[in-house]
Amino acid sequence: MTDTIRAIIWDLDGVIIDSAEEHKRSWYRLAAEEGLPFSDQQFYDTFGMRNDAIIPILWNITDKARVQELADKKEAYFREFVRDTAAPLPGAIELLAGLKAGGYKQALASSTPIKNIEVISEALGLKRYLSALVSGETVPHGKPAPDVFLKAAAELGIEPAHCLVIEDAVAGVEAAHRGGMYCIAVAGERDLPGLKAAELMVKDLTQVSPEIIRDLA
Repeated sequence: MTDTIRAIIWDLDGVIIDSAEEHKRSWYRLAAEEGLPFSDQQFYDTFGMRNDAIIPILWNITDKARVQELADKKEAYFREFVRDTAAPLPGAIELLAGLKAGGYKQALASSTPIKNIEVISEALGLKRYLSALVSGETVPHGKPAPDVFLKAAAELGIEPAHCLVIEDAVAGVEAAHRGGMYCIAVAGERDLPGLKAAELMVKDLTQVSPEIIRDLA
C-alpha cells in the first residue's frame, strides 16, 4: 500500500443503491415463469455473484446458451422494476460529490450487467461524478477475484495501490485486497468477520467523508 489514495472505485448494489428487493422480485418472476424452484434463502446465498455462476447453483443448468437466455430474462425484469424505484442509499450521492470536488478520480465497478449499470446511472445521475463504468461481465473472473477492480483502475489510469474500493460484500472486500487496494466496507446492521477485514467498516456512507478517506492511507 502507499500513503496516498487518488481514486475511488465504487460497488453498486448495497453501496450506492439498495436494489436487492428488485433483484429478488426478478428471480421469483423468472422462476415462476420457468416452473423452477426458488426461495429467499437461495437468493441470499447467491446475491452478488454473476448470473453465469448463480444459475448453475440454483437449478443445475449448465448449458451456456440456456444460462444466458435465463440471465437475459432476469435482467430485463430487473431493469423494468428498478427504473421506477431507484433511490440512492444514505450518504452515497453526498460522498460522490465531495470526492469529485476533492479531485479524486472515480469509477463504478459492479458484477451487474452493463445495461443495468446504465439504467441506474441514468436514474441517479451518476455520470456527473464517475469517469468509468465497468461491468463484471467484461472480465474473466467475478469477485472475489480482483479483475473488475483492476480493470476500473486501468480505465482511470491509476495504479491499484493508489485506489480505494467501497464495497458491501465479503467477496468484494477480498477482491479489493487481492488487487492491492484499500477498502471501506458498508456493513449496515451486519457484523461479518469478512467485512471487518476492510481498512474501515461503517454502517452507512454518512459516516464517510473525503477527509476520512484521505487519512486512511
